[in-house]
Amino acid sequence: MLSSSIMNQLKAGLKDATILTPGSEGYEASLKRWSETAEKRAGAVVQVTTPEEVATAIKFARKHDIEQVIRGGGHGTNGASSTEGGIVVDLSKMNRVTVDPSNMTVSAEGGCLWKDVDEAAGDYGLAAVGGTVNHTGVGGLTLGGGYGYLTGRYGLVIDNLLSAKLVTADSEIVTASPDERPDLFWAIRGAGASFGAVVEFTFRAHQQREPVWAGMAAFPLDKLPIIVKFANDFALAANPDASFNFGFTTPPNAPGPMLITLGFFNGLGVDGKKIFGPLFEAGPVFHNFGPMPYCKVNSLLGESSGYGGRKIIGGAACAVPFAPEFYESVREELLAFIKEVPAAKESMVVFELVQHGKLREVDGEATAFANRGPYYNAVCMTKWQDPKDDDKCRDFTYQLRDKVSEYLIKTAELGPESVGKYANYNDLSDGRAEKMYGLHDKKLVSLKIKYDPANVFNKWGDVTAQAVEQNHGYNTINLKPKQVAVE
Repeated sequence: MLSSSIMNQLKAGLKDATILTPGSEGYEASLKRWSETAEKRAGAVVQVTTPEEVATAIKFARKHDIEQVIRGGGHGTNGASSTEGGIVVDLSKMNRVTVDPSNMTVSAEGGCLWKDVDEAAGDYGLAAVGGTVNHTGVGGLTLGGGYGYLTGRYGLVIDNLLSAKLVTADSEIVTASPDERPDLFWAIRGAGASFGAVVEFTFRAHQQREPVWAGMAAFPLDKLPIIVKFANDFALAANPDASFNFGFTTPPNAPGPMLITLGFFNGLGVDGKKIFGPLFEAGPVFHNFGPMPYCKVNSLLGESSGYGGRKIIGGAACAVPFAPEFYESVREELLAFIKEVPAAKESMVVFELVQHGKLREVDGEATAFANRGPYYNAVCMTKWQDPKDDDKCRDFTYQLRDKVSEYLIKTAELGPESVGKYANYNDLSDGRAEKMYGLHDKKLVSLKIKYDPANVFNKWGDVTAQAVEQNHGYNTINLKPKQVAVE
């Protein structure tokens, strides 16, 4: 932990920030993360409210060789927003959203959640492309690319990012945009967590009609062939205003695992019913489809993807045609695992059919994001309670992830610009930059050396690892900064 003299200096330099330490009121709550596996006991949690305080905290940690991490929404499962004994620069109090309806923009501070953005923009009849779970942080989702219900029509979150204000490794407050530091702007759109602490995002906003038509439906597991046929037809229709998820989990209060679906249509109910009509013909045991505000759509997964418990995520991709036999094999593997680890019954495998036509219109070289292919995301999320099951659950998640990834390679053509991996669904600790960023890896490494040669932002390991190797001439690189001992 941090020494008393270090803490006194930290408090003296950040008089207006809230600084929490072990034993102080609010400290334990500040450590909470979406997944308990990502929780660590920080030496200090600095709850900042201005970019200048962020810069001061980063500069202080560097000066004293203390590990520092940035906390936005705290939604990752790899512990990137936590530190054992170091300093957490906590952006959660920087949660202001500014809507400019005349210029059709929405600006969100780095600690905002998507719920903040959805509600603020909705007050003006607008929406920004955001995530599918509204308690996800704006920062993490954006910097990794960002898929959402509006992606089919407007592209990824990063395709709608106009500019970003960030604090660099040198504690300089800068703007990255097409006109200012365009190379940095290129990097943060897909690999931003390696290049700075983003304290404000400005997005392009879009007119949003209300209500939309959406909902969830649950089916017995034996309805899978019908749902897979619907998924194939849905994908081929390529409606940019509709999305569809299907997968397996044990819903809250359900007696056992079920086949779950989620549909969204950004339009009138009469048209939505035509699109999703075959689902209702299949006989769901439950559904809540109907007209609802766009903001509510982003809360539909809130309960099944809520806080609490130990979680790990593994991401892959899937492509048409969907073969019922393969998805049956995925179902059976999940059921066998839940039988072996009953406390993991809330684990899920979900295939997300967000239409990819719009995001593929963007040139593959335009951003660091390298997942613009003719396929859809798949996510394996394992949830359990007891730390003794950590290894077993981690191994299962990666095994199932790899199974889906290998099937994609067999059934789809992946170009060099399409890696088949979504960074926000992968912890980036078990591979190298070329696996996540494809042909962009060398450019990212050079930019890492340019903007962060001391490796201050070192939680996205792929870029960091190669930059360290290629930048051996710098003596400042320190992958694991020393901790200051308690006096």
